[in-house]
Amino acid sequence: MSHPHLSDSRATDNQRASAAELMQADPDAGADIYSAYQRIAGGIEGWFGEGAIAVWDALLDFQRRSRVSGHMLEIGVHHGKSAALMAMHAQPGAKVILVDHQLKTAKIERALSAAQPAAGVEFITVHGDSRELGVNPLVVQTYRQHRWIHIDGEHSAGAMTNDMRIANQLLASDGVLVIDDFFSWLYPQVTEAVLRYVRQNPDDFSLFLCGFNKAYLARPHYVHNYLRFCAEELPEGLQARGQETTVGKTTYPAEMNVFGVGPRFQGKALRGPDWEDTLIRY
Repeated sequence: MSHPHLSDSRATDNQRASAAELMQADPDAGADIYSAYQRIAGGIEGWFGEGAIAVWDALLDFQRRSRVSGHMLEIGVHHGKSAALMAMHAQPGAKVILVDHQLKTAKIERALSAAQPAAGVEFITVHGDSRELGVNPLVVQTYRQHRWIHIDGEHSAGAMTNDMRIANQLLASDGVLVIDDFFSWLYPQVTEAVLRYVRQNPDDFSLFLCGFNKAYLARPHYVHNYLRFCAEELPEGLQARGQETTVGKTTYPAEMNVFGVGPRFQGKALRGPDWEDTLIRY
């Protein structure tokens, strides 16, 4: 297979059938991506836990089935471990934009090559500080056209606020914003910056899921679709990916309309509030 060259080059048409192409041909082929990714993930250095991988794959497959389309962005790429999963789900014609101030181009290219992205996916790297993205022409060119954005850059509160402002310009009406190290004991400032931004911009982002070191946000007018997915499809989807987890919704929507996900708790795949653990309201 030809390497998917970075910096404005496209994958070649003579690739072997990629996982993304298989998904388009077979509506039940979403699970193939997860299996294919598991085969390559061990060879890519990085911090991307099994629980988070399964949640990402389930959400990205839900987007596919819901006909959500668009570009993808990652701020903070390291060796391309999570970017490889994004690449496997990228749709022909989409841009996958990878931003890092210490870009490891050769290692990222190897990770993307192993992912076997669909022909027609364009990979663009931006070598520099994400604070400079605000004046990058890509922001104008892809304004509100991204279906998936992952922020894993500098873990200061100021940088997180900046990156969420960029994401606010780029996220599509039906897209998902993912934040790394949410609720991490090592980076409490990340959690505070995310929650502060959401409080100050309630018309732009709604938090709908957190767990396995990540937060997931969507546009308020579309978030009900992702909440329904968390309640009705995510528990089974994680089980199908071999993950023994619990998806929890432990209070009323008026208090906090957010699901959580973590290791299996009390033997339940889906758990409601302490006072009535079979009640799921969202």
